[in-house]
Amino acid sequence: MRKSRGGRPLSRTVLWGSGAMLAAVLGLTGYAALAGHDDVPAARHAGPASTSSPPAATTAPQPAPTYSVPPTWTEPERWLAAPRGARKAANGRETGFPNTTDGAIGMMVAASAMDVEGSGTLAEQQLAVYRAYMAPADQSPTAEAKVRQGAERADAATRRTLGLPESGPLPGGAFMRTVMIGVKLIQVTPAQVTAYVLMNVTDKAGETAAEKTVYSVGILGAVWQDGDWKLSGQAIKDAAAQADRKPPIAAPGDAAFNAAGWTAIRQAS
Repeated sequence: MRKSRGGRPLSRTVLWGSGAMLAAVLGLTGYAALAGHDDVPAARHAGPASTSSPPAATTAPQPAPTYSVPPTWTEPERWLAAPRGARKAANGRETGFPNTTDGAIGMMVAASAMDVEGSGTLAEQQLAVYRAYMAPADQSPTAEAKVRQGAERADAATRRTLGLPESGPLPGGAFMRTVMIGVKLIQVTPAQVTAYVLMNVTDKAGETAAEKTVYSVGILGAVWQDGDWKLSGQAIKDAAAQADRKPPIAAPGDAAFNAAGWTAIRQAS
């Protein structure tokens, strides 16, 4: 199997880009979720390719045609070393990102990262992201309850897809992970950064099970507030209203990744 530059295998086929876990990750920061539309699609880690034309720009993850990773590596033309936060919140999430465009992207990378295994749950990680990164204007008891409910539904749906019990610790070797691997800027000001983000979600049902990978595109928006970058529903709404058609899905290492204008992300040391 072909491997990425990081040494991890790249799946030959990338499946539908609207898995429940991925929808919850992007839905947490999407304006639709903050406005009360908190539906989370059922997990769709397998299925026929879509024949519809690409949809207009949206904050939510959308179904994408089946995508095959090419056999040869094409070096990404653009790389971004996403800065890490200078400090940590009480829940362990990195905060304190630089007041730069790269710093805003670094916060998006940190907010998008999920790693659920063992006794951990998606709901716990989603709530940690919500508390550490959402702008105060987007936080309320109602919003927090919606985040929890959406993450619990996504967690259960993903477990069903993997053939696992809907509750209790995951078996050894089982996991659900999300990583932000690409970015394409939409708008940049000193106090606000919005971007298309390319997400990779990988899950595995156990030690001997095959990994399943889903890629999807969404929009995230950050505002500089109280000395740090925060995710903002209003920024995402504004970006979605002004953005062009979303860039196509293509993995780093695919020439189409460069053609689409994506910047590959690696995290700074």
